[in-house]
Amino acid sequence: MSIKISTDQNDQYLPILLNPQLKDDWLRISRLFEDNITIVSDQIESQVSDLIKSQNPDRTIPSGELDILVKEFFSDKEKVKYGNWVYYPWKNILVHLLAEDEFVKIRTLRNNFKITPSEQEILGKKKVGVVGLSVGQSVALAMTLERGYGEIRLADFDTLELSNLNRLKAGVVSLGLEKVILAAREIAEIDPYLKVKVFREGITEENVEDFILDGGKLDLLIDECDSLDIKVLLRNRAKKHRLAVMMETSDKGMLDIERFDLDPERELFHGLLSGVDVNTLKNLTNTEKVSIVLKITGLETLTPRMKVSLLEIGQTITSWPQLASGVFLGGASVAHASRKFLLGEDVKSGRFYVDFDQLFQLKESEEIGIPSSDFPELSEFSFKVPENVLQSAYQLSENELQELVSMANLAPSGGNIQPWVWVFDRKGILHLFHDKVRSHSMLDYKGTGSLIAFGAAIENLRLCAGRLGIEIEVIHQIQEFGDDCIASIRFVSKDSGALDVKFKELVEGVSLRCTNRKNPKRYKISKEELDSLLEVSEEEGVSLEWTEQENDLDQLAKVVGGMDRLRFFHDQGLVDFVNEVRWTEEEAFKTKDGIDIATLELSGTEKAAMGLLRDPRTIKFFRKYLMGYGLTKISKDTINLATGIFLIKTKKYDPVSILKAGAVLQRIWIKANMMGLSVQPVSAMLFIFHRILGEKDHGYTAVEEKEIRELKESFNRIFNKNNDQQEIFMFRVNKAGEPSMRAYRRDYSETLIKV
Repeated sequence: MSIKISTDQNDQYLPILLNPQLKDDWLRISRLFEDNITIVSDQIESQVSDLIKSQNPDRTIPSGELDILVKEFFSDKEKVKYGNWVYYPWKNILVHLLAEDEFVKIRTLRNNFKITPSEQEILGKKKVGVVGLSVGQSVALAMTLERGYGEIRLADFDTLELSNLNRLKAGVVSLGLEKVILAAREIAEIDPYLKVKVFREGITEENVEDFILDGGKLDLLIDECDSLDIKVLLRNRAKKHRLAVMMETSDKGMLDIERFDLDPERELFHGLLSGVDVNTLKNLTNTEKVSIVLKITGLETLTPRMKVSLLEIGQTITSWPQLASGVFLGGASVAHASRKFLLGEDVKSGRFYVDFDQLFQLKESEEIGIPSSDFPELSEFSFKVPENVLQSAYQLSENELQELVSMANLAPSGGNIQPWVWVFDRKGILHLFHDKVRSHSMLDYKGTGSLIAFGAAIENLRLCAGRLGIEIEVIHQIQEFGDDCIASIRFVSKDSGALDVKFKELVEGVSLRCTNRKNPKRYKISKEELDSLLEVSEEEGVSLEWTEQENDLDQLAKVVGGMDRLRFFHDQGLVDFVNEVRWTEEEAFKTKDGIDIATLELSGTEKAAMGLLRDPRTIKFFRKYLMGYGLTKISKDTINLATGIFLIKTKKYDPVSILKAGAVLQRIWIKANMMGLSVQPVSAMLFIFHRILGEKDHGYTAVEEKEIRELKESFNRIFNKNNDQQEIFMFRVNKAGEPSMRAYRRDYSETLIKV
């Protein structure tokens, strides 16, 4: 007849200790012997052999002599009643073991003297708690093997799944079993004399005090749970009860130690969670957790492969990865640090790493250099002023020159790089030059991105001059792509009032115009609003195409997302991205150019994803393994939530046509902003299309080129279906209110040279 603790064997995790010297226990042992189902394991002679050898450390006892000594040992003892019997109900196994003192002595014999017997005795009185039993299982196992505690409390609400078997010590026969039960059983099968208490619902507000205090306060709390709100809860209670906390992340072997026992006022996670409302941490999806996890771990401390994985969450994987090697390393590091701490050594708060890639100097851990984005001073700029322009009939005042240049400089430019240099010569002519060092990028194919910006800047200047009553003549100097001098502006006359220039009303919106990347719900544009935008787009050789159809937007989102991914795969494209983003407020204010990350209107998770892209090793990994589809999600809402997508086209693909397209873009943009509509460029892919179609040495692999051409075909099914014109610039329109932040602009004095 077998002994049962529960009708459901999956609930069982406590071994039954039976002392054969006690009448009732011996009766239960006898019944188990008689049970045909029970498996009996009696290796007591082997254990006594170990005991005898431990008593004679100064010599090696021959096997024959050892057998005699074992028989002599039991000569005055009833072998079957020596020590204890332990019954494991979940396996229906009855095991004969040494009594506790002898068992502990022999089981920890090989610990000596890395752990001395006196230290082992101290550890045997310690109580530890482990929350979360993925990494936590390895922690508990390593500490159990060393017998690094006397009592352990385990908490986890989850069950074992097939996807856990890449890192948890378990087999398929245990699928569906609670992780906490699995861990408790493993401990019991190693050492049934250790005290184990399980919290099968995990840690909650209701039971956290019991976890820490019931049966005596914990000596150490080990946090390996995934729930961010529970991590905060555990640390707040650790502060309250002056309890040290350890956490291992299984990436780069990072071990986090917080000595709240010494400093209960220290900030959680070393202050890295400051500014985060902890009340928002409940019920987050894995994707939403990314930004908080990055605040806790720190972006720069992650391995490239972990960064890759975080970007793929919600796309090709459901959660962050863990490998058995990292998990087992974590178990080892926590076991080591906890032993030192529990024995009273000076274990300090902080973060500690065991990075095997760096240790072995593996290539993947090497940094990939990003060239500096420092630009030369204006005094270093080399130019040749055109001589084919008559002297200005009207001489600008200093204030007029400043106002005209400042207004021109409010034009948009790719990456907000502001690639212009204005030269004001002795004849009173204002020349516009291309600063190619500043604008050098993969997207500025043949300088076309800059030409759009120059066209917009000249349009601003034209509108501003009209308001000042100044008649101007614009002479296009650029003849071929790559020419340095773009245009010359001659000042013809000055009237007492404003001039009646075309679209003169738009001058009031020049300073209003800005990029707005907010993604509110879709706004239905009215016929009147659309007609107003079309009206200001009139320009010879330039046309405007647009769509608001949901099917078009869905397909276009896939094209834009796919091309955003491929932009990062280009070596120069990645360098451009890293250099054009201003990652901090201080950096944005200092340079007053580039894309201030605050203007991207990113959620915490999206901002975290952007930070992950800053490490070029992440993109290198994506490119090598044809991955990175998580990068496509960055543009999804940008397109799908748009009121409409507009495409500016030209009949010719030449510099002057593109300058005109820039002027049209500026007018539409200003008009939209004046009507309360928001505008955001989504043009990067067009420049890549032109590069692929126009160059053999374009920097992409054959596989990548094939994918780009396929995306271009998809694009042509939405826009420019006859492929009879040149796609120059694409932007989305919506109604999004005011942006959270406007881009900084360089002072006019930083762009103007007088000769």
